[in-house]
Amino acid sequence: MMYKKLAALLLLGATLSSLHAGEKDTLTEKKPAGIDFFTQVYRIFNLKEKDGNIFFILEKPDRETDAYLRDLYQLIDGQAVRLTRSGNVSDYFFWEDGIVFRQTGDPEEVEKARRGEPLTVFRKLNPKGYQKVTEWLRLPFEAEQIQWIDKAHFFYTSSYDHHFQLLLKASNGNEREARKKREANKKYRIFDEFPFWSSGRGDVSGLRTHLYYYDRGKSTLLTDTLGSSSGIQLSPDKKTLLYTDREAYYGNASGGAAHFIALDVETRTKKEIQLPEKSTGACVRFLNNDEIILAARSAGQENPPALYRLHLKSGKTTKLYESDVYEPGNRIVSDAPSGGDAGITFDGKGIRFIATAVDHAPLIHVSYRDAKVTFLTKAGASIQEYIPFKDGFLAVAQVEQQGSEICFIDRKGSLSPLSSINRPLFDAHHIVKPVEITFTNEEGQKLTGFVLPPVNRQKGKKYPGILAVHGGPGYTYGTVFLHEMQYWAGQGYAVFFTTPAGSRGRGKAFADQQGKVGDADYRDILAFTDAVLKQTDFIDETKTGLTGEWYGGFLTNWVIGHTGRFKAAVSQGGISSWLTFSNISDIGHAFALAGSGADVWKNYSEFWDRSPLKYASQIQTPTLLLHGEDDCRSPLNEGVQMYDALQYFGVPSRMVIFKGEDHHLSRSGKPASRIKRLEEITQWFNRYLKE
Repeated sequence: MMYKKLAALLLLGATLSSLHAGEKDTLTEKKPAGIDFFTQVYRIFNLKEKDGNIFFILEKPDRETDAYLRDLYQLIDGQAVRLTRSGNVSDYFFWEDGIVFRQTGDPEEVEKARRGEPLTVFRKLNPKGYQKVTEWLRLPFEAEQIQWIDKAHFFYTSSYDHHFQLLLKASNGNEREARKKREANKKYRIFDEFPFWSSGRGDVSGLRTHLYYYDRGKSTLLTDTLGSSSGIQLSPDKKTLLYTDREAYYGNASGGAAHFIALDVETRTKKEIQLPEKSTGACVRFLNNDEIILAARSAGQENPPALYRLHLKSGKTTKLYESDVYEPGNRIVSDAPSGGDAGITFDGKGIRFIATAVDHAPLIHVSYRDAKVTFLTKAGASIQEYIPFKDGFLAVAQVEQQGSEICFIDRKGSLSPLSSINRPLFDAHHIVKPVEITFTNEEGQKLTGFVLPPVNRQKGKKYPGILAVHGGPGYTYGTVFLHEMQYWAGQGYAVFFTTPAGSRGRGKAFADQQGKVGDADYRDILAFTDAVLKQTDFIDETKTGLTGEWYGGFLTNWVIGHTGRFKAAVSQGGISSWLTFSNISDIGHAFALAGSGADVWKNYSEFWDRSPLKYASQIQTPTLLLHGEDDCRSPLNEGVQMYDALQYFGVPSRMVIFKGEDHHLSRSGKPASRIKRLEEITQWFNRYLKE
């Protein structure tokens, strides 16, 4: 009842109108998606339900602040109604008669955060009106993951800089003096551990994440001071806490051992849970108070994880699903993604999760008894997040070329839209529908891909084409909206894309690229290009370009060293040498091991043979290289040495380095950087494919 009263009050407020009120007047005629179209698209995530009321967070790029703004909303009569106005809400939960959310917002709190002083503030949304917000809990430390017993008792993880603790010790406990020394050290980057940096996090040498228990203002450390803890989960009866504890490691690329721990909440005693098949990583969900579901990947493998049922007391483990066909998780590439923690849920007969199936992401059910797979949604829809609701599910989903919306999934698997958050924007623009292309590769596998025809295509006219290659390689292209492709279609290009060997969604055998990089994947994209040119009549085969990011950037670098059929190329964050990548990337040794089955010290020749840089002298294709300066996954040197080689051999080339951006420039980079990226790519193709 409380939430219904809140809904009524919100609807009466004159300041609360539809997100897109007034847009219909300015978007009366359909036009192509512009270069900044993505800045108008909302990301929907953290979907929750309470007493039949639907809540979620909306995130939207903001060009004025060059950042992403996030606030809590409620769905009322199909409209997204804002409940908070801070722009920095990322998580929330229901507590008694209100909604609690994490926020550090007032000037004093912002200044403390800037100085590096630890602080966590929770505020409570009062049900008597959305403007009534009160402070709920203030903690003198930075809490990351939290598992609540009650307001005065909870478990949490918190990170700290081990180097600062050494400075504090050297300063005889004088925190002010230690902070002064730390400020002086900001002039330097000091590494004395492995790993020393991490994509999206920057330098992590000395960074620790520990588990604590909070009891009425007192925090007790529960884990070793040298290790790091993560993935905390509390059982439904709040008697058992599960977490992963990873040992610290130095000078050992294989990493410290990861221990899966069950902690008795009352006695604080710990019991290590043995993971199946020597797995090194696991995602966990409590099935009940005594059993958990594990998604565990075998050591040294990049293949999809298998699903297990594990009894905590007996240690008995039962494999539920091999994931050899339908991998858990949505691996569909999108540059306007929604969704958050997809999770695993249960019913009396089995488990449910979002899977990747060729070109879409359905919700599926796997039987406990015989691992039988049942699709809970119909083909074509890509589910990004879901929760059980009434006799079906609430979901955040993308259908065809529309933006994400909140939907209801009924027992027959049909989706009924409940929101219209992104729809008005998409309906006002000319969004091209993809045309399916089928082809058979050299291994005899029948594969599919897609072509986006140019906007307002004229019959009989030929257009330049762009082949796009996705990253990973553990992702896949689907039929969902991709802004960059729609933008190019609006600029007069035909855009075509497929899922070569190594992509997800076609089972383990297809995803396994161990020792095959630059081989089957390369041949697949060339076979697909041949099929596209044969099955369409509007692409000028003398004016085709190639682009890819991350692993797709590697393939772009590889392709131009082995064929001159493409007239221009854009390599984005691509690997150029496995030798350097293996020893510099934050995942270099592990990724190289999974991809080749060996390491660079034992297979030097093979690593060099599979490096695009080796074939730079054969490149003639004009190439643009884009790279994030802070990319730790495919470090900047990978792009720089490729650019150096192109310049050395006289190949027309240009390099753009994005300051302050990491590996995920195209998806979560600053809005201005994302626009600049797309501008650079388009201008390069215009120069070589249109002029």
